[in-house]
Amino acid sequence: MFHTTRHSVGSDILLARHGSAISSLRFDRASGQIVARLQDGSFDSAPNLIDPSLNMPGRVDEETRIIVIAFIAAVALSVVLSVAVATIYAMASPDQLENITSMMAGYTPAM
Repeated sequence: MFHTTRHSVGSDILLARHGSAISSLRFDRASGQIVARLQDGSFDSAPNLIDPSLNMPGRVDEETRIIVIAFIAAVALSVVLSVAVATIYAMASPDQLENITSMMAGYTPAM
């Protein structure tokens, strides 16, 4: 999930530049580029790969990892606390539950 990938984009670049004026495309393995032959007989080329070290949109970076880890920790903590509250209520006697609810009903936060 967090690995870097290289994207093939040479044909997309050439299509954006020339559109329907392209008569053929080929991959030049020696230079790692896509070469387009245009309808007027000229040629154009574009690199086929984007460098993985570039900061591209949609890529998972260090800040995103930290946010994901914090979110997972918050969800885990809420699950643990919910289970703890459910366990306390399951083990409490009716008298204890009545005392807890009466204490909570009389609670007024001091500001």
